[in-house]
Formats: sequence, structure tokens, C-alpha cells
Amino acid sequence: MSLILGSGNTKPQYPYDMWYGVQGDFTSKDSNLVRVGNLDLHRTLPIQSKLKRFVENLDGSVKYYLHQNDSRKKDSGAAATIDSTDGNVMLEIPEYYVKVEIQGTKWIYAISEYPLPGFQRVSRKAISPWYGTIDTQTNTAVSGCFLLWNGNDIARDSNGFVSVASNAARYRGGSGAGDSGKDGTYNSQLGMARTSISKAGVRPYCKNGNHIGAYRAYNQIAWLCRIEYASLHSQATFNATLTADGFHQGGLGSGCAVNGTEWNTWGGYKPFVPNGVTAILGNNTGKVSYTIKGWTGGDKVVQVTSYRGLEAPFEYLWLLADDILVWNKEDTIVAYLCEDPTKFTSHSDSAATAPDGYSPIANLPMRSGYINTNSFSSKGYSFPDDTTGAGSTTGFCDYFWTTYNNATPGRGWFGALLAAGAHYGADAGFGYLNTNYRSSTASADFGFRLCRF
Repeated sequence: MSLILGSGNTKPQYPYDMWYGVQGDFTSKDSNLVRVGNLDLHRTLPIQSKLKRFVENLDGSVKYYLHQNDSRKKDSGAAATIDSTDGNVMLEIPEYYVKVEIQGTKWIYAISEYPLPGFQRVSRKAISPWYGTIDTQTNTAVSGCFLLWNGNDIARDSNGFVSVASNAARYRGGSGAGDSGKDGTYNSQLGMARTSISKAGVRPYCKNGNHIGAYRAYNQIAWLCRIEYASLHSQATFNATLTADGFHQGGLGSGCAVNGTEWNTWGGYKPFVPNGVTAILGNNTGKVSYTIKGWTGGDKVVQVTSYRGLEAPFEYLWLLADDILVWNKEDTIVAYLCEDPTKFTSHSDSAATAPDGYSPIANLPMRSGYINTNSFSSKGYSFPDDTTGAGSTTGFCDYFWTTYNNATPGRGWFGALLAAGAHYGADAGFGYLNTNYRSSTASADFGFRLCRF
């Protein structure tokens, strides 16, 4: 088994019941999990309910929270400024406590608001609710929404093209200035996420304590979702109706799924959904219909998902994660984790030692495939452990991609990509991990989320 697989009792042993979680079995390919702990907490979901969008001060403190049901408003109901000029828009992940228990083939992932015996504290974090972009006036990575609205509909001009704020060119997405010629067209990058930039390219723009070390925050949200739905299948059909027992059911459904060839024709794999489309959902989970103009065969409607404020959590753009590096050796593949943003690096592809600050956290499978089982750390980090015999709806349901069996690019150091692109279909999900690209790679469909912790 991998480095981080723990051991312990099947059920946490303590006299308190203020915890809730899910139980799975390493030998079962059933993606459905068993709810364990206090079932009333599975109904109220106190930790998941604390995920909140907010506007931050330069030091990361909360300037004001955004409205539960509409991120265009402050929690007071007054109008909010969410174009980053008042501060970055972020999603708060509250402090809580986690415990992973394993005995034999069974595992439990438990969470609590309280420091119960054996539970480890997970500190508060913030991650941008949508992919980030760059303020070209201040050379700073930012998180904002630049859309204009007609009621709850996105404003559009006479051609049906999206209307954006007058200062949107300052934050142009895609390849930035290189896409200025598309302004005012069907595939304009105004209001979109910034892509076509590597981790090393983004790093200098991260200021005032922000960074793009997204794995740890993303992994936390993934497990909050799995506990909420008692399922490893994040793409299971979205169903807003509770079960007769008052539990959430199904999953989040597909992301912004499109045909890859058509996407390339439309804009060379560049972003096609403006940041903040789900502002009208606030911190609630749901889907918003968005119409893409100029698509092959006519207008195309996609469903943009938001999970408790995290917009387009998967199946849209690949997510760069600066806190993970992967060393593909001759006989093992090892994931390395760094918890100190000041030490984030892309590292030399052929380096013979790990960079300062990065420690081994898990052995990864030697072959690509759907993830059958995950390994766990005591802090709740999880990584693909086995890719034998699973599928898009079985095991952990999502795909793991490695270069191990490829002639090129061969051995050495690689980066980590999460979430999967819009054309990856059933492969995508909260658990997708791609280690097929060097850490220095930039691509039109690689984006970043600002983080602070």
C-alpha cells in the first residue's frame, strides 16, 4: 500500500457523537458510501454550511461576506463589488477537525466541528470560487467577476455576446494581451479566466500572501462533497431533492461538458465561461445554464455547476496545483507535498533530489486508469493508490494519468493537474489527477485558483 495509508479502529472510539463521515471498503467497487457518525449532522451538514464567498482585504482578512443566495450582494443585502477592485472574491473553508480510521479493508473519513480525541485540526483556508486572472495594471493575480447583469440574466449585446464591465480589458483572460483581437467577438476572453501560463509564470503575480497551491483546499472540498452525498461519484446526476431521511442524494452531475474538437475550433481550448456565472447562486449548490455563442452548429448551452460556492469544480479547465510535485523514478512514482507557499517551485525536470520544502506523501500507481482505491494521510489528504478494475462509476470513479509507461517525456519531475478539462467526459471529477505534464507546462486549458492558508 502507499506511504500514507494509516491503521486504526473501524469506528472511532470516544464517548462523543459530534462527528459525521462516510465509510468505504477497499475491496468494494461500489461508489456509494455508508453514512456513519451522528446522522442528524448528515442532515444539517454544519461544516459544509460554513463554506462562504467573501471579499478579502489585502492581508486576507474578511472585508465582508457575500449574501448566502446572491454573491452580487453583501450579506447585509447591500450591493457588493466583486470585480476585484474592492478586494479578491474568495471562498472560505472553515476550520474543522478530521480523523481517518482504517481496519482491515474498511475505512472511515470523519469530520467534526470540535477537537475530539484523535481528530486533527484542519486550519481555515480560502480559495477563489472561480479561476483567477491577472490585473495588468498592478501585475497582480486576482479573483473577480466582470459580468454585467439584466436581473438574474447575464447582459448581452445585440449580437448576443456577453457584456462585461468597462475595465474588463485590464483583467483579460485567455492568453491576456495576445487575445485582445477577440474583444467584442463570440470568443472574446474578456471576463474569462487567465490561462496559457505556467505555474512559474503565475507565481510572481501572487502577492500579499496569495498563492496557487490548490491541492489541499481542493482535496478538502472534495471530501466535504463526498460526505454530503455519501458517494465517490461526483458526476452522478444532480438531484436537489432530499431523500425521505433528509439526506442529500446523487452528485453534482457533469461539468461544462463539450466536444474537444469543437472547443478547439471555437477558441483553441481557451475559456468559454466567464468567471462568476454562478454568482446568482450565492453559496448554494446548483447549476446555471450558460449559452456559448459561435459554437460549431450554432449556440451551445452548457450547465455550469457550483458546489457550495466553488464554481466549475471539475470538467472545465485543468487546475494547476503548486503544492504538489511528482517524481517519476525507475521503479516508483512518488507524490511530494509542500505546505509552505514560500518554497513552491517548478523544480528541474531531471533533478536527482527533492526540492526544499517538499516531502513524500504517497506512492502513486504505476499505470494510468480509473482510480479503484485511494490512500489516506492522517490529515485527510488522499491520492490514487490503485487503478485496477474500476470505471467511471465504480471505485473512486475518476481517472489517474501517469507518464510511467510512455517513451516520452520519460522519467523525472512532473507537475499535478486537477479537475480535468471540459472534453474529458466521464474521466473527470473531484478525484482526477494528471501527472502527465512537466511542471513548467502552460496550456490554453490550464487555469489557476488563488489560495490563502
